[in-house]
Amino acid sequence: MRPTSWFPVQVSVCAVLLLSPAIALSGSTNTHSKFVGAYLSQPLDGAKTGPSMDLSLGPDGTATVTEDPGNGTITLFGHWVESGSQVMVTFDAAEGKPAEPPMLFQPGHDGLQAATWNHATWGKVNPPPMKKGSKVKERYWLTTNP
Repeated sequence: MRPTSWFPVQVSVCAVLLLSPAIALSGSTNTHSKFVGAYLSQPLDGAKTGPSMDLSLGPDGTATVTEDPGNGTITLFGHWVESGSQVMVTFDAAEGKPAEPPMLFQPGHDGLQAATWNHATWGKVNPPPMKKGSKVKERYWLTTNP
């Protein structure tokens, strides 16, 4: 075989090697970077002055909502997606119970505000706005240790 017959193969191999890092990086985009974090409606000192809602949005698309409309705390686990400027959280079904209806959150002043929620849980009370806060682990230590 003459060296010129290998030229197309060599060019193809070089092209694949040069483009493979770009292809790998483009496949690992983080679609959740804008809203990732913890959103809190209560002050860090733990003083409860009314209904509360806390939201944690993980970079892997997992979500945790802890809500207390005034009659007890409920923690829900699920997944979230960013839809334009909003966040949609869908919940996992709990043992023996159907999944809670999805919640939609809209950006507010320094945080998020629930736009849709389970009215059967909250009654006539509206969930409070949440401000982007510290990490949940930090909040736990600040509220449990003197």
